[in-house]
Parts: sequence; C-alpha cells; structure tokens
Amino acid sequence: MARVLGIACALAGAGVWAPQADAAGAPASAVVRVRIGSLASASKATQDSIVFELTGSAPARCMPSVSAASVIGADVNLSLHWPTTGCLEKRPTQFSLTADAASITGTPLPRGPVYHVSVHDEDGNLLAFHALETTTLKNSPIPESGFWWPLPNDAAGAPVAAGSGVGIESQGLQLAINVFGFEDTGVPVWYFAGTRQNGRVASASLVELQHGDGLFATNGKRPIAQAGPRIEFEFLSSSEARAWLVDNDGNRDTSVREIRLSRTSFARNASAASRIAGRWVLVSDAEAAPRQFNFAEQPTPAANGVSLGDADADASLGCRVDANTQTATLCSLSVGGSLLADFDRIGLDRLAGHASDGTSVQLLRVPQKQ
Repeated sequence: MARVLGIACALAGAGVWAPQADAAGAPASAVVRVRIGSLASASKATQDSIVFELTGSAPARCMPSVSAASVIGADVNLSLHWPTTGCLEKRPTQFSLTADAASITGTPLPRGPVYHVSVHDEDGNLLAFHALETTTLKNSPIPESGFWWPLPNDAAGAPVAAGSGVGIESQGLQLAINVFGFEDTGVPVWYFAGTRQNGRVASASLVELQHGDGLFATNGKRPIAQAGPRIEFEFLSSSEARAWLVDNDGNRDTSVREIRLSRTSFARNASAASRIAGRWVLVSDAEAAPRQFNFAEQPTPAANGVSLGDADADASLGCRVDANTQTATLCSLSVGGSLLADFDRIGLDRLAGHASDGTSVQLLRVPQKQ
C-alpha cells in the first residue's frame, strides 16, 4: 500500500485520501464492480439518462442497497448501505444492483460524456471506481506516443513531482503504458501494462518487476512480477488526459488519485507558433488525396492566438492559444481564403477535427531531418 501511495503522491504532489482503519462499513469480503446498465431511468424527466449496474459478491443475507447518490458534472458518487446483522460470512453470494443516479438526484445523465463513477459505503470507504465511456465515437482522440507529464496543480504553476510521469506507446487501439515515480522513501519505482483503448477511455492493471539483474550484471536472473495499482485514462485530446491511479487490495478498490497529464514540448519556453511550425500532411476520411503544407509563423500575430502560413499553398493556420499554458486549443485551416477545416483536438504531432463538409480530417506532422 505504501508503495502505491508513494507514486500517487509523487505524481500529484499532494496527500491521497484513503479509508480509515477503524471504519466499519462494507464487509471485508465484499467485492463491488460498476458498469453501464441496460435499463432506462425511472425518472420521467430523465428517462434517457444513463443507469449504472453494480455487481459483485457479499456475504449471504447481507446484500447491499443504494442509499444515496450525488452528481457533480461528470463525477458520480454512489453510496451503498450494507446490513450489519445476520450475515453469513462464509457463504459469499453474487449480486447485481441497479443504481439510477439520475432518478435519485434529479440530475440528468445523458449519453455522451465520460462519467467518473465512485462507489462508497456509508462510512465513506471507497469500494469501486471506474471511468465509463457512454457513447461510441468514430473519432476518439488517439494518444500520441511519448512521455506524458503531470500538469501543475495550482494557479501559480507550481512544479509537480519532477522526474515522475507516464509513458504511452500507441499502436492503433493497443496501448503500452509505463508509470515511473518514487516510493515514500524516494526509491525509484516503475510499473508497466498493456491494454486496449475503448473510445476516450482506457484501463490497465499495472505490474511492477522486482529483483531483476543490474544493467551490468553477468548472470540472467528472471525478475519477479508484482501486482500494482490500476490506471484509468480519459483522453481529452492527442496530448492531454485525465488519469486515475487506483489502489486495490486484490478484491476491491481502496483509494484513488486523479492526475492531469499532458504530452508537452521539451522546450517549455517555446511559443505555441514555434511548436506548430513545420511540415504537415492533411489526410481525410474522404477520397481526397493528402495535401502537404509547410507552415511558418506570421510576423503579425492573430488576436488571442497565433497565425501561421504557407505562401506556396496559399494556406493559413490560425490557432486560439490558452493564456495559462501557451498551448493551442482550437485551430482553423484556410486555403485560398476559404475555410477548409477546424481542429479541436490538438497534439504535438497530430491535429484532428472536421472539414467544412463534416468529413473527419487530421494534420500529421512530417518528421524533420536533422
């Protein structure tokens, strides 16, 4: 437990919530999982809302029930009541429970967002956490391969855990993930996993290798695999994500830590325009042939953003820039004075969006020769 909390604190730069040892709540043997249910909401005003299904196991005669729910944006918290008498601890029984948070709270939960669902017992102990995709998107953000770093956790831009981060290798929908950081004692720790992306989300159970050979060792001892925490992602763009490190005791989740991640340029002081400048290829889901552009920063900056152009192609790329992070958030491509495409998912090497006719398009960076 200390190892997992150590890397979580290192990544997030603050304390992590965990249940108190003397808390009562759910039986020790209880297991809870959460997923999207197939039923309609019981609320007449919110019948199109998402309904959740809780599954797991509990001692016989001690099946849980939903006692409360709260919804703040896309964050949903469900509270379970557990009977405390008459439980047959040695007879675990499977259960399936409908959790209609929209009906309980009166807050609609339409399909579309990624919902972050936490399940607690009435003593506040975490039982389950899951980031749930609620729709099938044809153009979900594709995470760029490389290093992803924790974003500053306050308005002053304070650094967060220098030396800790996440590495992602993306090959189609398959992701290879590694998380590197430090234990509470400062000893380095490294986890890895493989998983498949599901729309905007991905979930992977991390594994730590221990007691392996040193880099200069002459023998060939095989390292020992040790189960680690789970990591869940919601990809907001090709280069930005929300992530959660979820600790567990093997049967159920026990604590969760949210981290904001970004794949940023190594040149932190570079302008947004200098990071975008260079050769790009426009590819489309339509049958149009790929088109190449060589964007250079324009001498006259655009209002609240940057402007780049390719005189040979009579093309311009204007981007809105976030004042705090100095990163592009929305770009528009025009050719011959006519709007060709808008890009709302901005990465270092990939801009994704839609052409003026609604066709999905991408600008892909062409690697420069050194």
